[in-house]
Amino acid sequence: MSSALPARAAQSQPLSEATTPSPAQTSSPAQTSSPALAPADGGQRRDPRTGGLLASVPFSGPDRAEAVLRTARQAWIEWRRSPQADRAAALRELAAAVDDAAEDLADLNARETGRVFADALVGIRAGAESLRRYAELSLLRSGPSLAGVVSGLDFTVFEPYGVVLGLTSWDDPVATACAVAGASIAAGNVAVLKPSERCLLVARRLGEVFESVTPPGVLSTVLGDAELAEALVRDRHVDAVVHVGGTDISGSLAEAAYRSGARLVRVPAGNGAVIVDRGVDVEWAAACVAESAFQHAGQLRWSAGRVFVMDDVEESFLGALAGQALAWGDPRRVGPLVDDQARRSVHASVTASVDGGAIAVTGASIPEGPGSYYPPTVLGACTPLLPVMHEEVRGPVAAVMGVHSFEEALAEAAEPPSGPAATVLTRDIGHAQLAAAELPVAALTINGIPSGSDAPNVPQAGMPAGFGPNLLDELSRPKAVHLEPPVTARARRH
Repeated sequence: MSSALPARAAQSQPLSEATTPSPAQTSSPAQTSSPALAPADGGQRRDPRTGGLLASVPFSGPDRAEAVLRTARQAWIEWRRSPQADRAAALRELAAAVDDAAEDLADLNARETGRVFADALVGIRAGAESLRRYAELSLLRSGPSLAGVVSGLDFTVFEPYGVVLGLTSWDDPVATACAVAGASIAAGNVAVLKPSERCLLVARRLGEVFESVTPPGVLSTVLGDAELAEALVRDRHVDAVVHVGGTDISGSLAEAAYRSGARLVRVPAGNGAVIVDRGVDVEWAAACVAESAFQHAGQLRWSAGRVFVMDDVEESFLGALAGQALAWGDPRRVGPLVDDQARRSVHASVTASVDGGAIAVTGASIPEGPGSYYPPTVLGACTPLLPVMHEEVRGPVAAVMGVHSFEEALAEAAEPPSGPAATVLTRDIGHAQLAAAELPVAALTINGIPSGSDAPNVPQAGMPAGFGPNLLDELSRPKAVHLEPPVTARARRH
């Protein structure tokens, strides 16, 4: 290994040493066309609309995943020295390739995760736009430095970490993967993506698109489950980790990253919130909440299922929202949940909340028939201790709680898990400014709902730094440099 590469913590182990492969995971590389997709124990993907089997997709075995990481490490030695203009050109080529494959990717996304095709296509176009924006952002980087002596020069340079591991989610898989890949490559890193096992088909296809237009090792994909994710984080070849996924393994990933010394960028957990202030049009507010809570069956990272409304308009608001829920009930508009496990989890939270005192205004029941559909659900009379108010509910559920004042709404919306995004619907500019100052979210929308078309600008997939320049900074190491002429330095020594 080159001495130019950053040292890693002694605790880290190569993935092949940390995990013992099964016989099925040690197949010869000759059996597959891509080193990232070696035959191994895999996952079955079922159509969430019918429950029928779509495909069985092999996971990448530990030995093969270790080989991908080694290749990425070697590729980084050259990639980090490449001119920034070349990196920007590569990102533009990636964006064009994603655009060319957009309809194919959207079809796989719709079939595998249940997302409406038109919405999936919007997310994929947004992912391509993220790549283009990182191409431009990468050429404009500069940083502050404290001025030193008059004879010297002070400036900031940004160093790449090395190999970035992207653990990405299934709710908007292409947009999220493009954001992680774009920021990584623009910063001079190389990236290895491990997508959620709930979107193996679209992830495999996207990996093929990525690898077709980048040098070997610069942008790779491995397929596996949470066990593989944790093993990858522990591997000595990984220098930074971006985790955009479920909260069930975020704690163990954080511990693994701490022990290995890898830089960790993590998505905030929880359901977002909407505050409906006094004086706004109730019908308009209900339409905004319905779009936030029900689009893609409430599974997007920016979905806001906790709704805080002033108690003097709570009844009329619930009536308007119930009408919106019925309109969104068309399966062609809202789509199913990603799988039956997700549906059972959502229904368990809803049932426990109704048992705890919430009122089911609409929905709240598992429909008959195939697939993993769940109806747009509106719950009234919610209180802070109900599961739908303090758990991450990834489904089409709007839990409405009446509050006495805007300040009370702010306090409740700020309670963990507050989620990555929030919306405030208000005619009071003072309330808008107060929300901007006090809500602990990555993105705040005033009088509107973020949508998939805004993906490059807002953290709609839950990225704590958004899809803009801050994520680029998260994946770079700043270095302040002070430079003096040799004669000045020599004169000082005398």
